[in-house]
Amino acid sequence: MLYWRVYEPTQRKILDHRSASVSLGDRRPDLVPVAIPAAAGIFRREISSQTMTAWHTLGLCAALAVSVLLLCGAGTFLLRIFQVKASTPFDAVLFSAATGTILLELAVSAGELAPNTRTGARIAVAITALIGFAGVPTILRALQQLCRKLLSLRGIERLLASLFLLILALQGLASLAPLTGSDALHYHFPAQALCLAEGFYAPWSLLHGFFCGLSHQLILAGLALGSGALAQGWLFFGGALGALATLRLTHLWIGGAWPWFAALAFAVTPVAFWQTTAAGAPDIWLCAFLPLCLLAILQARSNSSSSFIVLAGVLAGAIAGTKYTGIIFAAALLIGLLLAFRSVDHSSVAKIWLFFACATAVGIWPYLRNWFWTGDPVFPFLFSRMQHASPLSNQTALAAIFLDTGAAHTFSLWKLVKFPLFATVDQGHLGPWQLLGPLVLIFGPFAIWQFRKSLEGRIVLVVWFLSALGIGATSVMSRFLLPLLPIALAASLAGLALATQDHWRVLRALSWLAIGGFVFVGFAAMTVYSSAAWSVVAGRTSNENYLLANSPDYQSSEFVNREIERLGQPGRALIFFHHLYYVRVPFFDGDPEDSWEMNPALLNSSAAWIRLFARHQIRWVLKSPKYPRAVADSLARLENDGLLRPCASGDVESFSGKRIEGRRVREPITLYCVQGWPQTH
Repeated sequence: MLYWRVYEPTQRKILDHRSASVSLGDRRPDLVPVAIPAAAGIFRREISSQTMTAWHTLGLCAALAVSVLLLCGAGTFLLRIFQVKASTPFDAVLFSAATGTILLELAVSAGELAPNTRTGARIAVAITALIGFAGVPTILRALQQLCRKLLSLRGIERLLASLFLLILALQGLASLAPLTGSDALHYHFPAQALCLAEGFYAPWSLLHGFFCGLSHQLILAGLALGSGALAQGWLFFGGALGALATLRLTHLWIGGAWPWFAALAFAVTPVAFWQTTAAGAPDIWLCAFLPLCLLAILQARSNSSSSFIVLAGVLAGAIAGTKYTGIIFAAALLIGLLLAFRSVDHSSVAKIWLFFACATAVGIWPYLRNWFWTGDPVFPFLFSRMQHASPLSNQTALAAIFLDTGAAHTFSLWKLVKFPLFATVDQGHLGPWQLLGPLVLIFGPFAIWQFRKSLEGRIVLVVWFLSALGIGATSVMSRFLLPLLPIALAASLAGLALATQDHWRVLRALSWLAIGGFVFVGFAAMTVYSSAAWSVVAGRTSNENYLLANSPDYQSSEFVNREIERLGQPGRALIFFHHLYYVRVPFFDGDPEDSWEMNPALLNSSAAWIRLFARHQIRWVLKSPKYPRAVADSLARLENDGLLRPCASGDVESFSGKRIEGRRVREPITLYCVQGWPQTH
């Protein structure tokens, strides 16, 4: 009954070895794999044109619900070991969900090292599920208490709670639609599929794979179980948990309808619902880990034991391990903890060291992996400085990565000061993914005015502002502020509520009107954006038609799949388009901006190309519709010299400009056969 996307086992024989030339400085060459199995049949998946039925969707929802329950159960078991006694059933559920997910991420990270990565990941999931069974009775009791409390709500609180749960349910359904997010199709999901097929090796042909952190292990686990949809559901769970954390954090300072307004505002903020539903980006888990870590730090102040310090450290480690920018958030949380325990007595120093040790133990693994592979724990940002003059360094790729991540931006103090109030927009990367909403800008000053009066409030402001300034100083991308949105919304609306509690009734009424208007507009935008996803999940649109209409480069993927499968010969296709997830046949990524060996400085002769083709068993080259500018001239020479001859051609439809604008064009596509293709390496 479950709609599992089945990945066929690799049936083709390993074709060659994959390696990359890289200057290691003083490091031993044996620290970099010299032979990486080829991606034979990595993405061999069938995209069924059959329509999803109600049974398929219900089966997926049931599988997601059971897995979430087991994750919460595993988290409850861990909290029992840490001796964390949550003050409310709501806290218990939130902390259990987060720690159970972190346990799964760490377990899969260990399973990834197994000789057979797929088997190792499956064993990790099974162990986590078995641990989860031990905590299920406790989590069910907590959920029962929460349900009773929800049912006891009256008036506007009941209305807002019902709307909030409806929005989460709709977002959950949208997240089960076939994957269409650009970054997810480019590297979030393909990098994990590569790992399942090839094992634990450096992704030199997909450099963005070095950015994969702890939360990417949720994707690896889902794909190892044969279900990309389940992986997408786990990413949705991170967004839902972030909305619930916003609700809980706001409730620390104010009750009534305000916490529900804050949670609703987060849920319908465009960048938030985009990441929760369609983006397929594990970054959304930062929106849950960050506010919950802050909540644990605040509760640690009133708790004499070290249990909440351990919990906060584990959450901070998960934050740092999810993404490079997570280091900034974790550092801000450490400073917040220092502020919370300002005294220099032995117990305070011990708690700070305990927090740091727990955070390091949890979050260090992606950085150790990158250091082992490249000598740079945050590859390529330190590597580019150490090896900038090396002729083996792909400067085209390095420059593209710096531009893509905002690391190459020009520093401006005026731009920097806009970041804490979310008042900045990156003009070079305009898009809906930057729409964080105006509420923090409008109501943030109330938070500053109210929260400066107490130590607890100052801790919140320190974490919020230091994190935002850190993001602004390292990147111009405002969407990297998304993990701070739960804290900023909770503090802003709570500050507004406290400031207007006894006076300024007209201002309070106008504020409610503004917040309600934002929620209404955000809900309408979510409805428009997610309507196609709901249609395919409801069975009104086939998967094939949905992907043809919404997935970039899908027609190009299907063309190369069809033509190479028709030829039925061994070898790889060199492809240059960006979105790789739906390519089923063996391929090699030819994008000079994301593949280390596609170095334009070295691929400047026919002999260099022939060596590349032989090394990676490249039998075909796909031109769709043009070659990348950096290598276009040298590939055109191969065509003129007769080394590349057309063996299939056609037309495909593709997006022109930003996908959300809906402009589509038809483009020629040609598959070239490499003449004199070598049968052996």
